[in-house]
This record gives sequence, structure tokens and C-alpha cells, in this order.
Amino acid sequence: MKNLIALRTKCPHCKKSFMDPYDQINGKPSIKVDIEANGKKGRFRLCSYYGCFDHKSSIELPKDEPIKFFCPHCNKELTSPNKCEECGAPMIPFALEKGGKVHICSKVGCNKHFISFHDVSDALRKMYNEFGYF
Repeated sequence: MKNLIALRTKCPHCKKSFMDPYDQINGKPSIKVDIEANGKKGRFRLCSYYGCFDHKSSIELPKDEPIKFFCPHCNKELTSPNKCEECGAPMIPFALEKGGKVHICSKVGCNKHFISFHDVSDALRKMYNEFGYF
């Protein structure tokens, strides 16, 4: 994990942080969101390292099925008009504290994800200031 970048995310709606320093995954604060799957609601925590798929869930996740994600602060559903290029499921956007968004596939078992920026130059400057050369 030492060569991976840990991202800090927030709600694209209310802008409150998703980071949970009290429940870490791989030594970094986890990304905490609420979920719904098969009519059950629960809490979901993701590894904050970009490219890591480790997670914890308070409910059983259905195999090969999309799940719904919600902000734990404003309770708004996290959805995107983007569909996964791999499986066609909805992509879930998390705003990045340094600008841009990371999008993850909502389907359990699909590892498709990407980062998007409105202003690439500004985002690269912020990442350089945060992480140095990479």
C-alpha cells in the first residue's frame, strides 16, 4: 500500500467529509457511506487508497448486483449519469477534498473506477503540493 495514494472524499451534495479516522482500513481513515441492498440498509466502509478494494459492510452484499449509496450526513443518494464501461451498472461519485471526483462502480464484484477533474492543471498542482513528485 505504500505506493498508493490515499484519497480524502466528501459528499458531492452537502460537501461534508466521508472520512472516518476511528475505523481505519489498511492504516488510513476509511470512507464511510450508507448503503441499501436487497431492501436492507447498512453502513459501508471503503479503503481510501486509490486502487484498493478492501471494504467492510454491516449488511450482506448481494453478489454481482448494484447497491445504492447514500451520504451519511444529508442522506442524499449518490448517483451519477455515468454507467460502468465494464458492466453497465451506475457509477457512484465521491467528491475529492482537493478537487475532482472519484467514481466507483455500484455493482458488487466489479472493480471499475476512475478519477475526473474539471480543471486538470489545478488538480495536478494540488496533488503535487500534497504528495510531491509521483
